[in-house]
Amino acid sequence: MSERLKIAAVGCGGIGLRHQQGYMQCPEADLVAVCDIDGAKAKARAQELGISNWYSSIAEMLDNEECQAVDVVTPDHLHFEPVMECLEAGKHVQCEKPLSLSIDEAEAMVAKAEEMGVELAIDYNRRFAPGYVKAREWFDAGECGKLAYIDMKLSQGGPASSWKGEYYLLYELETHAIDLLRWFGGEIVAVSVQMARPRYDSVKAEDTPCWTSMAISLRYADQAVASLLASWDSDFINPIERVEICGDGGEIVVDNVISRATLMRRDDQVVEEYRPSIFRMEQLAFDGTFAPRMAAFVRDLLAGRSPKPDGRDGLQALRIVDAIVRSWEEKREVEVRLD
Repeated sequence: MSERLKIAAVGCGGIGLRHQQGYMQCPEADLVAVCDIDGAKAKARAQELGISNWYSSIAEMLDNEECQAVDVVTPDHLHFEPVMECLEAGKHVQCEKPLSLSIDEAEAMVAKAEEMGVELAIDYNRRFAPGYVKAREWFDAGECGKLAYIDMKLSQGGPASSWKGEYYLLYELETHAIDLLRWFGGEIVAVSVQMARPRYDSVKAEDTPCWTSMAISLRYADQAVASLLASWDSDFINPIERVEICGDGGEIVVDNVISRATLMRRDDQVVEEYRPSIFRMEQLAFDGTFAPRMAAFVRDLLAGRSPKPDGRDGLQALRIVDAIVRSWEEKREVEVRLD
């Protein structure tokens, strides 16, 4: 592959803009075109970004543009067709999370990428937030020792109802948390859950109420456990996220995605802490996590590496979501499919 990667982008909404700006900040990337089913949006986005080419059809774009990869940020229930079209054309693809709202669709995407010999990546951008990067450095250096547990909270304001279903919280938000729990702890083999919907009375009769607060227990393959408090019933003003990773060598805590990361070694009263720089604004805002994720995708492809996280990470997160749903509906611990 050449020293620069040519990328086309599908989807001109708000998250799509963050992806596209991320590619434009990457020295090794050339964003050659944007596409949206709404041609006016595509034209406006091209003008906003200062690029020449825009399309309202993926087929037309792929016929006319030389690119090695396509970035897909359509609405989450509409990922399947554009991803499959681009994979079928032999393009590497990065897809916004969740990979799909359907396991069958996600499995088909992963299979198609393997069939075509191209890469399918997913935007779990939290892995690239500076605090999590530092936490991973400590974790990989063995600072935690043998893992015992991970305790995580991911809670923020969100809807009490959605036409996308009563479990939409898991797909829209908590797939991020599930990915982080797998990233640090390894494969999750079983789950159990309790759910609540404290705002049920506020939902209109014609709407589908969501389960908006969940207490999820997870079991790893290697004698460790995790807990996840998942909610749409708090507020964005509150700290939305905290992860505590504990082992026999120490404990790592990441606060609020970007606020700080802390390392507490066992039997050592000296605490090590990472905090973002106030002179680097991209480290102080969640939007700043998109650019390093886009750059990693580009650099992995240029180096001949399979980009991580990948489609299989997205698929496995959905399998865990499915197990959580079945655990609630069947009132029992449910094992997670692994292959």
